[in-house]
Amino acid sequence: MVSLAFSRPRQLSLHLPALNGVGLLTGVLYLVFFAFGFASFTDPDYWWHLRTGEIIVDTLSVPRHDTYSFTAAGAGLLNHQWLSEALIYISVNSFGYAVTLGFFIALTLASFGLMQRLLLRLGTPPMIALGLVGLGMLISAPFWTVRPQLLSWFLLAVFINVLIDRDRPAWMLVPVLVLWANLHLGFLLGLGIVGLWFLSRAWEARSGQIRFAVWPAVAFVGACVAATLLNANGPRPLLQILEYLPLTSSDVSVQGISELQSPDFGQGIHLPLLAGILVLVGVTLAGRVRDRFAVLLAIAFTAMALQTIRFQPLFALAFLPAAGLAATQLLSHRKREGEAPRSFVNWSLVAIAAVAVLIAIPLLPGAQTGRQANTDGRTFYPAQSLAWVQENVPDANVFTTHMWG
Repeated sequence: MVSLAFSRPRQLSLHLPALNGVGLLTGVLYLVFFAFGFASFTDPDYWWHLRTGEIIVDTLSVPRHDTYSFTAAGAGLLNHQWLSEALIYISVNSFGYAVTLGFFIALTLASFGLMQRLLLRLGTPPMIALGLVGLGMLISAPFWTVRPQLLSWFLLAVFINVLIDRDRPAWMLVPVLVLWANLHLGFLLGLGIVGLWFLSRAWEARSGQIRFAVWPAVAFVGACVAATLLNANGPRPLLQILEYLPLTSSDVSVQGISELQSPDFGQGIHLPLLAGILVLVGVTLAGRVRDRFAVLLAIAFTAMALQTIRFQPLFALAFLPAAGLAATQLLSHRKREGEAPRSFVNWSLVAIAAVAVLIAIPLLPGAQTGRQANTDGRTFYPAQSLAWVQENVPDANVFTTHMWG
């Protein structure tokens, strides 16, 4: 006699990861900043990026000469962000401006997500880490829009995450630098971070804090420099940075660009930067930071942000490790009490917040929700006037300002 045993069918169940109160606040914070990112301005250079990207995709080549200017027609052109422009054109042409903007906002939030994860890895209390990251978002938020620089922000966060607690070369960053060198001139920051890492680790080894193999590290630095030469322009981008040094540049067009000026703390837009610097100075004076790489990062990017507004969002990322480590040292004596997560309730609240954000985005003043970028936001673009000129006087030469894109 044969007996058959039948087991009960398994019930499908979805187990969400635990989510405590800090996790709930994190989700809400990121969703709020994601929503307000759609109320951003249209970058004056956006149409230049879009049109150049179209030329690159259509011709499968990088433009070498100025094809737009009447007064400088045929002049040599160094395009250090050709891959970013091609990606922007492909995205806008396929999905529209709003979706492309959403991608850039999400990538920026991912940058801060990486930094928040790093702070937690370094031992920063979760609520302190969230507060510091929220301040960083506030510092950089005025600059969130469709522009190649945002890709550099993300890669900057990647480099800091990989190098912050390493005393050996991170060879995986070498191919990343090849990509970065074709996306944006910000790859020079990647080289700078590698240099700061080398100096800090050599310094720590000399003082007996760590064991550090110098020659493999030298080979790593050399490989990083060589990797940046694998771009469409060869070594020329390495030299272009000299044109953007405010103390030495005689180029009137560079001196007239607002982003290349020093921040004026009398303007409200720069007050979050001032708050970030004060927080950094306060916590690092009160709490000791042993990681000299984090200290050098904070010093270098503070100096850069004070000299040039364009570096303000980069400071928003780079000051976090030193501030987080100092806060950790200050609060190390406090006993951390565990919190019983109410996962279902908290995940439900995050879901409700996500739905509310999706509903609120189109209602925000100046929200960028269409296939085309806004031309009537905080910066006025004479789109209708130029469309009339193009239709009625197609051979006319139009004098444009930098702010017209």
